[in-house]
Amino acid sequence: MIYFLYGDNTQEGNKLVGKKAATLSAELLKKKPDASLFELNEDNWNESAIDEYTGGQGLFEKKYIVLVKDVLAKKDRKEIFLDKIELFAESPNIFIFTEASIDKVSLKKIEKHASKTQEFTGGDEGAKGKKSGDGSFNIFALGDAFGSRDKKRLWSLYREAIDAGKVPEEIHGILFWQVKSIVLASRTKSATEAGLNPFVYSKAKSFAENFSQQELEKTLEDIVRLYHDAHRGLHDFETAMEIFILSL
Repeated sequence: MIYFLYGDNTQEGNKLVGKKAATLSAELLKKKPDASLFELNEDNWNESAIDEYTGGQGLFEKKYIVLVKDVLAKKDRKEIFLDKIELFAESPNIFIFTEASIDKVSLKKIEKHASKTQEFTGGDEGAKGKKSGDGSFNIFALGDAFGSRDKKRLWSLYREAIDAGKVPEEIHGILFWQVKSIVLASRTKSATEAGLNPFVYSKAKSFAENFSQQELEKTLEDIVRLYHDAHRGLHDFETAMEIFILSL
């Protein structure tokens, strides 16, 4: 899995990239406490290290989380990465790339394989993203994507919602409602018994077929805990929601 974070070659942009990478890695470690964190940089970036981290896992760790810092500025290193990008994307380990900038041709190829790409610019407090054309966004589409268990579409809609100005609490509310509806539908035999609108019940009942009962119970528990932990200041709500989605 690849997270690719890049700036606009300004000092402020670079700071934002570094801050996001630190927050993201910390949140991932909370989510996967038995993972090990490593760093690759211009001093230890080589094909042997790449092969080890893309294919390897520790004896006791479930995953590696690898921070890859500013290695693509030189042409030869960038070529190695682009040649092996599928290994990074398909690896069971998580790679967080941070770059001061990236050329458009390389970025286009990276976007095809990365789970997430974000640009940080000097004038931004956060990531630069695409805005919706008319300012409207159907936030309920997130619930349908979750129910269909279409993680790629769910993540894409999540980023679109954030770029359209939706706050994490609002997005969380939609997903919590959908998870709860599916759990209720999975436990009951009718809309009346579940206490749901018949149309909502029918959709939730069909969505329940995409999950085991154990998965539904755990997801409900996780999404409730996520909300409370965010409001206790234990993690950044937006980042935690994104990790929750990508972990489904």
